[in-house]
Amino acid sequence: MANGWGDSERSGRLAGLLALGGGATASVALALAAATGDPYLEADGVNGWLVVFAGGLLALLVSFPFGIELRLRDRYRDRDRRWEVSLLVWGGLAAIVLALALAVGFDTATLAGAAGLIAAIEAGLVIVTIGVWLLSGG
Repeated sequence: MANGWGDSERSGRLAGLLALGGGATASVALALAAATGDPYLEADGVNGWLVVFAGGLLALLVSFPFGIELRLRDRYRDRDRRWEVSLLVWGGLAAIVLALALAVGFDTATLAGAAGLIAAIEAGLVIVTIGVWLLSGG
């Protein structure tokens, strides 16, 4: 009987493909944003490719732990243990993204700064989500 939690291998593979597609979309969107030019994130307007970048990065970050959980099924038989490790790896990825975003800075008049701001916000959301999970007894 199905448990309703999406434990099939198919759901994990779909998540892995979404993460890969999101990362590829974010990368291509940054290149196209650079080709399009400014304004990036200013009162004068927003570069549409940065919106696509934000969506691709969000798809990567949200689907990442589900793909990791699939990879951990052979190593950990206990579903709760797999999810604990997956969420900790997810937090590590978000911390790296946040550190890179902080290193780049948040000058929204430049492509790097605008992308850094978007990446910092999205990575921060992941870190806050994991913090809430830990505080709730995760």
